[in-house]
Amino acid sequence: MSAEVCRTDEDKTLAEDDQNDSNSGNMDQRFERITVPIQMIKGKRFGLGIMLVHQRIIVCKVDDESLVSGILKVGDQITQINGDTVTDKEKCRKLLISNLHKKGKADVSLIRPKTNDAICTIMEEIQLNKKPSIMKEDLKK
Repeated sequence: MSAEVCRTDEDKTLAEDDQNDSNSGNMDQRFERITVPIQMIKGKRFGLGIMLVHQRIIVCKVDDESLVSGILKVGDQITQINGDTVTDKEKCRKLLISNLHKKGKADVSLIRPKTNDAICTIMEEIQLNKKPSIMKEDLKK
């Protein structure tokens, strides 16, 4: 991603700025709200790294050949797991793993960047906040 597509520091926000929280219904048009299903597949690693950026759970790593490969993308902002709002890494991790073990699936609601400048903004935020919570727990039970 080239730096010239990025907005200036004053313009940079994540999917929603603090004035346009998820309750307002207003969202930056560079992002989209979607829900994706993650299915339990025995023998596959989870392969997901998440981090907290501006009080939002952001995907910062997706391992190849993992449970979430091709489903979640680096830069996705996880907002809910099966309808439960997530605002911290530990709750997100616990909800994902417990739903996959108990129900065999988890519906993940997220906000995904859809333009180059949005992706660039998120990638810069990830680099500035580089302390991921890697979910190494295997689901191979």
